[in-house]
Formats: sequence, structure tokens, C-alpha cells
Amino acid sequence: MTLADIISVLLLFCLALSGLYHVFSVFCVVEFFGRRNGSGIIPPSVPVSIVKPLKGVDHELKENLQTFCSQDYPEFEVLLGFSEPADGEVQLVKDLAAACADVRVRMIISSIQLGANKKVSNLQGIVDSARYALLAISDSDMRVDRFYLRNIVDEYYREGNAGLVTCLYKITSPRTVGAALESLTIALDFIPSVLVARRLEGVTFGLGASLLISTKALEDIGGLSAVADYLADDYQIGYRLWKQGYNIILSGVVIENVVGPMSIRSHFLHQLRWARTYRASRPKGFAGYGITHLVALSLFLLVLQGPNALTISIIGISLALRFSMATIIYRKVIRSKNWIKWLVLLPLKDILSFCIWSWSFANRSVSWRGKSYTISKGGTIRETE
Repeated sequence: MTLADIISVLLLFCLALSGLYHVFSVFCVVEFFGRRNGSGIIPPSVPVSIVKPLKGVDHELKENLQTFCSQDYPEFEVLLGFSEPADGEVQLVKDLAAACADVRVRMIISSIQLGANKKVSNLQGIVDSARYALLAISDSDMRVDRFYLRNIVDEYYREGNAGLVTCLYKITSPRTVGAALESLTIALDFIPSVLVARRLEGVTFGLGASLLISTKALEDIGGLSAVADYLADDYQIGYRLWKQGYNIILSGVVIENVVGPMSIRSHFLHQLRWARTYRASRPKGFAGYGITHLVALSLFLLVLQGPNALTISIIGISLALRFSMATIIYRKVIRSKNWIKWLVLLPLKDILSFCIWSWSFANRSVSWRGKSYTISKGGTIRETE
């Protein structure tokens, strides 16, 4: 048997595993989004502090924040945290407070320094100032509907020994090629992988898009200082809660990620940062994630063997599985016709995703919020020049 024959056999084995993964991921997506919604009944006496750590003025930030101020919920406050607010950011808070007159909106300025992750230090200042014991923490580029808070609190209290409720997210209407690649990656790679993990091992992590957590649960894992040196602080919070015996709930609520006119370069750097963070946090799982790159593996086989009945058939099956997932995600999650036109980029996105996965093994450097960091084994970071 020649080397080419051995490689072909290995590729066929990986393709078989990848095909099974994609079929199973379709099942997981259909099962999760086919569940019945919750009762919508919540304890009306449970107030919530909405926590938003901010740095700079993101695209459509005011509009994003207004959705959190417009919640159909009995009692809540919105806390906007800064380390060193600029004039534009201070004015933004003033404008938001004026526009949301019926809601308590507060700006928290904190100089606390807990560790390498500056966002966690910012979070600590906000949490210290929160009036309520239940915290809804979310990233600044997220947008929600008016029932977001009602639904996630309902899910929190319907689950016994709940430690955290966390949410999936989507990009419904990308405006640029970079944003479309980001949207397709989230919809067709990230969401299915989370739901496969949920089905196989349960939810053992948090997603930074949205975290509903009590101050007591946070204290039980050592507080925010315990995750202050990790880039994936959201993952660590969920993982540590799970290790403490808490239940982590993946919400049925999918919130909107507003990325604006993202460039292809920004998409690449964001996904590379995510890949290297995932690799450091879960090295075995990340290595195994390589088999999910079905289209790239199919193309490798085509290059190795040339076009024949087998290789053409495998490429056809691969594309059929990918577009089947796209159809299901569109119907159950996206629901925007504007998204469909970007599906022409799906094969290109799959090839680029494989390149990012491969390149993530080259080193442990990432760029985040204008600074460079090195990720150490386990996921801790240190700032580099």
C-alpha cells in the first residue's frame, strides 16, 4: 500500500466521522429548537441588575443598550461600566438615561485591576455597585427583544439548582462579506457545536453573549478574581459553576449580535482568537473539532485522487449536508430572507474555517481590544508588547 493509499484511507475514515457528526448535529439542532417554550411565569419579586461592561462606542451601541432598557419586566436596573470613559461615552450614557426615563440607568466608573483581562476588572466594579442579587451580564454588541429578561429568569427558576442561564446568538442581517462570513460561522459551526456538546456531555460552560447568574453563585466559585487572568472568562465562569455542582442552562432565547460593517480581516482575527482560546481551554476537544470540516476534507480527497465517482459523490454529499443545516438554521433561528443571499459564500467560509483551525496551532498569540496577548496552557493570558 502506497503512502497515497494510506492517506486516502485515513481521509475516508475522517470523512465518515465528519458525516456522522453533521447528521447528528442536524438532529441536535432540530431537537433543541423544537422544544416547547417555557410557561412565561416568573417570580415577580425577583429584581435584576443588567450588567454591561463597555469600552469605546461600538456600532449602534445606543440602539443595542436601548433594547435592554425596554424590557417587559417588573423591576430591573441597567448598569454601564467603564474604566476610563471618554467624553463621547459619558454623553452616550446621559442620552440613554434621558431616553429611558422609566428605568434606572447608572454609569459605573471603576479603577479596579484584578488581572490581565481588563473586562473582568470592569465587571467587578459594576457587580460591586449592583443593587440586586441576580445579574444579567452581556456583551455590548448584543441586542434583545423586550421579553429577553422575562424568559431567561423564567428558565433560571424552572431549573433546580441553577447556577447560570446562558444564550446562543446570531447575526441576522450581515451587511458586508466579513459580517456574512461571521454570521455563517456562528450559525452553521458554532450553534451546532454547542448543541452537540449539550447533547453529549451537558452544558459545562458559559457564553459571553448573555450570562444570568446570582451573586451567591459567583461567590461560590471565588468571585470574578478567579477568572481575571483568563481570556474566555465566560467559559470559565460556567465551567467552574458546573464543577461546583450547579446546573448550567442553555436558554431557548437566541439574541442578536450586531457586528456592523465587519471586514474580512476582522472576521479572520476574531475567529483566530476564538480558535486559540478554545484550543487552550479544551485542547482535546479542539483537536477533535478538526473532523467537523467536512467540505475541506472532501476537497483534500479530490486533490489526492482526482475527480472520480467517489470523490465527486462525497463532495456532493458534503455540500448537501451543509446546505441542509443552513436551511434548518434559517427556518428555526435566522428567519430573515436577507441572510439567504449570503449562502453562496458557504463553501468559501468552510475552507477559510479549516485554514483558521489549522493556523491556530502555529502559536498562542491573539489580538483583543487593540492589545496583543499570549494565551498560556489552560487559557490564562498575559499582555505582550
